[in-house]
Amino acid sequence: MNENQLETFLTIAKFKSYSKAAVILNVTQPTITSRIKALEEILNCELFTRIGHDILLTKEGNMFMDYAKNILMYMQQSKEISNMLKDPLIKVGFSPGYASSFIVELLKTIKSIGGIDIQVVEGFDSDHLNERCLAGEIDLIFTREVTSNQHDIVSEYLFDNNLVTVLPNNHHLCKEEILTLEDLNEETIISFRRQSQLWKQIDQRLLKVNKITRIDVENNEMLLQAVAGEIGIGILPELGIDKSYCSKIEIRKITEISNIPNKVYVQYRKTSQVKDVVKKVIYSIIDHKYNGNGSPYTEAN
Repeated sequence: MNENQLETFLTIAKFKSYSKAAVILNVTQPTITSRIKALEEILNCELFTRIGHDILLTKEGNMFMDYAKNILMYMQQSKEISNMLKDPLIKVGFSPGYASSFIVELLKTIKSIGGIDIQVVEGFDSDHLNERCLAGEIDLIFTREVTSNQHDIVSEYLFDNNLVTVLPNNHHLCKEEILTLEDLNEETIISFRRQSQLWKQIDQRLLKVNKITRIDVENNEMLLQAVAGEIGIGILPELGIDKSYCSKIEIRKITEISNIPNKVYVQYRKTSQVKDVVKKVIYSIIDHKYNGNGSPYTEAN
């Protein structure tokens, strides 16, 4: 007895026709007949009888209806056993400011390992992610600050994610290779999540700038769209710049802002499940950073 035989039996019972069942199941009518014959041999009884042009259930067929439905349901549910036995999903957390292209490359690497379910979580800031990792809510996080000493958390420094200034490509400041804070006087400055610890440090530097207009948006994608739309000047980590904006923006450095520490740490829980994949994940993002897949700007800027 197999799934095809049960589906065929239930389809004929519903439509009272072998020919209709063949169309619905996308097989030939001889195949339908063969399946029912095989099922009747297993059950040692006839399941259908013909009355005029209709195919009706026999007494035995009626009795078998509920069994067939339940058996088919159990067969379908049993297919989920392999998923149920998989390792629990890995929750990967990012602090704000990473471009979608960066996250996509990371997810491709995790997917290539196979057999792992992934949930991506964006925290409000590094402190928020660290708290959730310590609480066991997230397995693998990328943050700018390490957690306090914890025996069950591994922390590894990856690289610096320097802050850069993003300009519309026709902005008058694009003619300068390196900017100063004074160059931002009377400009519109676009930020995202200005309440974060990183932006509090940026704002301390911007106290030296005169008559700036402030716009705060929800994420770095909105920031880049606003800059490309010539609304203002943005400040964000270099790994927050998506390659798709290369033709619309220019990237410059302001020394007083670029020297704000913004390191990238990978932190993960000491479980066999996470340890098996974390090294491949680290190699992936280092490749993204240093082999031309990450920041779309060059050091000449």
